[in-house]
Amino acid sequence: MYQSFKVKNFRCFNELTLGDLKRVNLIAGMNNVGKTALLEALFLHGGAYNPQATFKLSAFRGIENVKVNLSRLGETVWDSLFNQFDNTKSIELVGENNAGSRSLRLRVAREPVDLKKISHYISDSPEEFTGLLTSSESAQVLAVEYKENGRQTALYMVADQKGIRTEPFPLTPPFPTFFQTARLRVPFIEEAEGFSKLELQGKQDELLRVLRLIEPRLKRLAVVVESGEIMLQGDIGSARLVPLPLMGEGIARLATLMLYMSNASNGVVLIDEIENGLHHSVMAKVWKAIGEAARQYDTQIFATTHNLECIVAAHRAFIESNQHDFRLHRLERTREGLIAVTYDQEDLAAVIETSLEVR
Repeated sequence: MYQSFKVKNFRCFNELTLGDLKRVNLIAGMNNVGKTALLEALFLHGGAYNPQATFKLSAFRGIENVKVNLSRLGETVWDSLFNQFDNTKSIELVGENNAGSRSLRLRVAREPVDLKKISHYISDSPEEFTGLLTSSESAQVLAVEYKENGRQTALYMVADQKGIRTEPFPLTPPFPTFFQTARLRVPFIEEAEGFSKLELQGKQDELLRVLRLIEPRLKRLAVVVESGEIMLQGDIGSARLVPLPLMGEGIARLATLMLYMSNASNGVVLIDEIENGLHHSVMAKVWKAIGEAARQYDTQIFATTHNLECIVAAHRAFIESNQHDFRLHRLERTREGLIAVTYDQEDLAAVIETSLEVR
């Protein structure tokens, strides 16, 4: 699990350090202070061996078609990842855990030494390739370098007339990392596959128990093929099974979250705007279920919210569990830039009691 995480030159962050991380971490703050961007930085770091994760971030934001325009001098398809769109600097992401440290560095490659290293991936002639790549009208390259336990590796994302690809072929990420966005819903097939894995392990009733917090009528879940579409449906006493999305946003999002957690053993699950679709009256029970599942599957949670009731519910749920493996981190904008203020159990109890602003 992450114990601390440092972000530099990514999105809205010039530099930010997040410390005292626990099993469940809730990120709060005003609009446009970087809550979602922080989750994106964690997603990139968790998928350190696969540079293609950089393009998934655009899809998370609702930008599904990334087009390569090689005619714009100095601009690259990765500019939006860099603080102030300044691609002359490097993005640095550093995570500390029990096993040590892993750092990830992203930079636009322009130097001849970089071009020479990857020339054989692009052209049979290194001299020809170097000449081409020095022009933004020919190709763009993002170098992704990671260091862990004394080992260093570099991968490259290449964008040219052939398209966008990774060289050499990316390795399997160090641990599973799932991102539940605030906007997009996971494909039905992905949800069905997650539930099928639970069934193979005989753990499908665990998901059913949690979903009943929102829909008490739910009797069972089943993977159904309908009109060629594979999806998860439930029995709520109607004449036929009902697709989860038709039961409401809350139950669909909670199902996805629990399926992610069950498939992220020793990994990380990221949830943007966790309160979406959930009534405040069930939030404490939902947080209790999240805490129990996170411990059971040895999963670390990072979620965002701008809802005070969500924060209070989480605080109370973890107090009642007698395992307060929970932290609230509030992002704040100062003259020096964005900072993170962390509240432990006592601090959070005090600010809630005195009605101070922690959203």
